Amino acid sequence: MQFQVTHARYSAEHRRLHFTASGCRNGVNFTVVSDVHCLRDPATPENVHLAALLKLTELFSRPSASGR
Repeated sequence: MQFQVTHARYSAEHRRLHFTASGCRNGVNFTVVSDVHCLRDPATPENVHLAALLKLTELFSRPSASGR
Protein backbone atom coordinates (compact mmCIF):
# COMPACT_ATOMS: atom_id res chain seq x y z
CA MET A 1 0.00 0.00 0.00
CA GLN A 2 1.31 3.38 -1.00
CA PHE A 3 -0.29 6.54 0.28
CA GLN A 4 0.34 10.17 1.04
CA VAL A 5 -1.17 12.23 3.85
CA THR A 6 -2.65 15.22 2.03
CA HIS A 7 -4.00 17.08 5.06
CA ALA A 8 -3.51 16.66 8.81
CA ARG A 9 -4.67 18.61 11.84
CA TYR A 10 -3.91 17.74 15.47
CA SER A 11 -6.29 18.72 18.27
CA ALA A 12 -4.23 18.92 21.47
CA GLU A 13 -7.36 19.34 23.59
CA HIS A 14 -8.86 16.03 22.42
CA ARG A 15 -5.51 14.37 21.55
CA ARG A 16 -6.85 13.45 18.10
CA LEU A 17 -5.11 13.60 14.73
CA HIS A 18 -7.59 14.24 11.90
CA PHE A 19 -6.13 13.38 8.50
CA THR A 20 -6.87 12.83 4.83
CA ALA A 21 -4.82 10.27 2.94
CA SER A 22 -4.84 9.28 -0.73
CA GLY A 23 -3.07 6.39 -2.34
CA CYS A 24 -3.22 3.06 -4.12
CA ARG A 25 -3.76 -0.43 -2.74
CA ASN A 26 -3.98 -3.57 -4.91
CA GLY A 27 -4.39 -1.40 -8.01
CA VAL A 28 -7.32 0.55 -6.56
CA ASN A 29 -7.08 4.26 -5.76
CA PHE A 30 -8.49 5.40 -2.43
CA THR A 31 -9.03 8.51 -0.35
CA VAL A 32 -9.66 8.16 3.37
CA VAL A 33 -10.72 10.83 5.85
CA SER A 34 -10.36 9.63 9.43
CA ASP A 35 -8.98 10.40 12.85
CA VAL A 36 -6.78 8.59 15.33
CA HIS A 37 -6.21 8.99 19.06
CA CYS A 38 -2.59 9.99 19.83
CA LEU A 39 -0.84 9.73 23.17
CA ARG A 40 1.33 12.73 22.30
CA ASP A 41 1.60 15.39 19.63
CA PRO A 42 2.84 13.97 16.29
CA ALA A 43 5.34 16.80 15.84
CA THR A 44 7.05 15.60 12.64
CA PRO A 45 5.63 14.61 9.24
CA GLU A 46 7.08 11.11 9.78
CA ASN A 47 5.03 10.70 12.97
CA VAL A 48 1.86 11.88 11.18
CA HIS A 49 2.57 9.35 8.40
CA LEU A 50 3.06 6.52 10.92
CA ALA A 51 -0.14 7.37 12.79
CA ALA A 52 -2.05 7.40 9.49
CA LEU A 53 -0.43 4.10 8.49
CA LEU A 54 -1.65 2.44 11.68
CA LYS A 55 -5.21 3.66 11.11
CA LEU A 56 -5.22 2.68 7.42
CA THR A 57 -3.89 -0.79 8.26
CA GLU A 58 -6.72 -1.19 10.76
CA LEU A 59 -9.33 0.03 8.25
CA PHE A 60 -8.13 -2.22 5.41
CA SER A 61 -7.92 -5.31 7.62
CA ARG A 62 -11.67 -5.19 8.30
CA PRO A 63 -13.84 -7.39 6.09
CA SER A 64 -15.92 -5.42 3.61
CA ALA A 65 -19.66 -5.64 3.27
CA SER A 66 -19.23 -7.89 0.22
CA GLY A 67 -17.12 -10.34 2.24
CA ARG A 68 -13.88 -9.71 0.32
